[in-house]
Amino acid sequence: MSNQILSLEDHSWEIIKTAITDPDHTTLSLQQTEALHRITSVARILDRHPQGKAAINIHMAKYPSISRRTASRDIQWARELNVSYHEFNYDFWHNWLINDIVDQIQSSKAKGDLKSWSAGHANLIRAIGERVPDEKDPKLVEKHTFLIQINHLGTSVNIDTRDMDTYQPEELKAISDAIYTEISEDDAEEMFKT
Repeated sequence: MSNQILSLEDHSWEIIKTAITDPDHTTLSLQQTEALHRITSVARILDRHPQGKAAINIHMAKYPSISRRTASRDIQWARELNVSYHEFNYDFWHNWLINDIVDQIQSSKAKGDLKSWSAGHANLIRAIGERVPDEKDPKLVEKHTFLIQINHLGTSVNIDTRDMDTYQPEELKAISDAIYTEISEDDAEEMFKT
């Protein structure tokens, strides 16, 4: 049985699709077609009964000639090939959707169909969505503490950059004004000497 399923894996998706949609014109052997029917059948069972033991028992009741090992292998294949309602992988589906839209855009551009090309771009923007703002990494901030020292009217104030988000815009303007002070040319010459 395992060689029949493995040989089923070696066929292209077009041959498998033809075996499902047009069974009269399939190129699969009888054993491969039976294995394909078992896998699609157990995929439907897994949608209703996601527990492995229950699905194996129902599958073996439906196909009494198969062994428990074959039933387990059919379930493994069904989980890999047919996504059930209980094991929906959103990231895989989202990546597949984006790749499909990109292929559509490229083929429209190659054909010169600007209307489809523009619609593809609009669909791509909707599929990707807006960028989620990045959250600050607290461990990175803990490792690197930066202080801004402001000398204003003879007093020194240390401001932690981690707290900059908590200040109001007026306070931030006052801080930036305090950081920037004009100096005379004599003060500049004295700074260069030191």
